[in-house]
Amino acid sequence: AIHYYMGGLKFNGKTQVINTEGKPIGGLYAAGEVTGGVHGFNRLGGNAIADTVVFGRRSGEHAAAYALKK
Repeated sequence: AIHYYMGGLKFNGKTQVINTEGKPIGGLYAAGEVTGGVHGFNRLGGNAIADTVVFGRRSGEHAAAYALKK
């Protein structure tokens, strides 16, 4: 079975979590079930797999680059 949560953290194309003022929160990245808005208000169950893999990889790359800068 595939389960997917439709709400969650707002994030940008670099997978940075966005605060209530519309700005990225430094060092905070998100992907998968904790994110929201990728599919709007509805989705097909199988779409969750590609979303998690693609954004998970991007999030990991950006988080690693951020950590290496510190």
